[in-house]
Amino acid sequence: MTGSPGLLTTIFAFLLVLGPLVLIHELGHYLVGRLFGVKADAFSIGFGKELAGWTDKRGTRWKLSALPLGGYVQFAGDMNPSSAPSARNDGLTAQERAQTFHAKPLWQRALIVLAGPMTNLLLCVAIFAAFYGVYGRVVADAEVSGFSQNSPAQKAGLRLGDRIVAIDSEKIDSATEISDHTAYFPGKTISVAVAREGRTLVVPVTLASLELSDKFGNKARVGNLGVELMPALVGGFYGDSPAEKAGIQLGDRIVAVNGVAVAGFGDIPRLIRPNAGQTVQVTVRRGGQALTIPVAITAGTITDEQGKVEKVGQIGVRAGRLEQVGPLRAVGLGVDQSFKVMGTMVTGIVQIFTGDRSVRELGGPVKIAQYSGQQFSLGWEAFVSFAALISINLAFINLLPIPGLDGGHLAFYAAELVRRRPLGARSQEWAIRTGVALVLALMVFVTVNDLAQLPIFGG
Repeated sequence: MTGSPGLLTTIFAFLLVLGPLVLIHELGHYLVGRLFGVKADAFSIGFGKELAGWTDKRGTRWKLSALPLGGYVQFAGDMNPSSAPSARNDGLTAQERAQTFHAKPLWQRALIVLAGPMTNLLLCVAIFAAFYGVYGRVVADAEVSGFSQNSPAQKAGLRLGDRIVAIDSEKIDSATEISDHTAYFPGKTISVAVAREGRTLVVPVTLASLELSDKFGNKARVGNLGVELMPALVGGFYGDSPAEKAGIQLGDRIVAVNGVAVAGFGDIPRLIRPNAGQTVQVTVRRGGQALTIPVAITAGTITDEQGKVEKVGQIGVRAGRLEQVGPLRAVGLGVDQSFKVMGTMVTGIVQIFTGDRSVRELGGPVKIAQYSGQQFSLGWEAFVSFAALISINLAFINLLPIPGLDGGHLAFYAAELVRRRPLGARSQEWAIRTGVALVLALMVFVTVNDLAQLPIFGG
């Protein structure tokens, strides 16, 4: 893998991602529990043997444990971190029993359990909202300015000048929204509505399947519409952007590359891709002034449907204009982005079950550690964005109705609400054991999956 960070950097970045996210998750449980008068016996980051800790004046043992792959809050009355209730002949006084988790009303217990995933979700919203508030929103007209080679859209009948207004009946306000409807659906046929000469036409398009590779060698199979959009305004940067390093700024209009005129953003890949590893002269218009800036082009690879791998140059810019947004709008966009991310997780899981995606795409702690180090090496913005994605992953996974996870407890409470009494202790015990076994089996599977894909094992 090109430019991969070292082992120590990877371990540090992994702990820097997972530690705070687990802390925030468990603080959600802890703070709502305190709000309802539940005593916490222990608050642990990690599982297993305690490495360090202290006991506060409320009797809560705060500790750092040996296995840093999660954490838990053990409330009074719980026999273990799985929240199995203690026996009734526990020797507690009435006052002490009133502070136990299971003595609380159903709605309070549900809110305490729900608080952990919701805290992770709110953190993700806050991070996205902060980025929107600081940097603004990228907006780009979804007007077709060109087609890629063997473009599915062109084959389906789209023309230059068509403006994409909807995909699968969902309105498209900006070109930046198109990937939300295409990237996760390689090979799928979608309905593309375009505005053409005062009319709206709906065209079915079967997306191409491309395998993309980043500078670290990570590969992803994505759906591709095969359209290029205008104008050639720099609306943002991605990855370790050569253009941003060279001094190109948001809002610059790229007008030429090595003296060749750029009519639209679709011209840029054609002029940049053949120059991997070289320095090109990029002319931009900024505030009425033309500036020529040397840019050292990095190399990446793309793989077409026939499996042909091509080395291409990358400049690291995306199209669009920058639109500043106020605090309330930024929060709204943060919420929308967070739920879009969660929607892609659901889509990915469904595709794995239906066979549209390989189980090799499932990632576990090793892959998270690997990506943590890579994103850390790209700078704090990429790293914080990655942390937001992991945070919403924690929220999503914990909400799955698997006994032993937060979603499993919520499923028990839903059954209790319907039955008007809790499930029997034995039923809960066996369900939790089964759920924990399932989670452990999945952890083993994804870890082996991750290891098999490391370069040292030929992945």
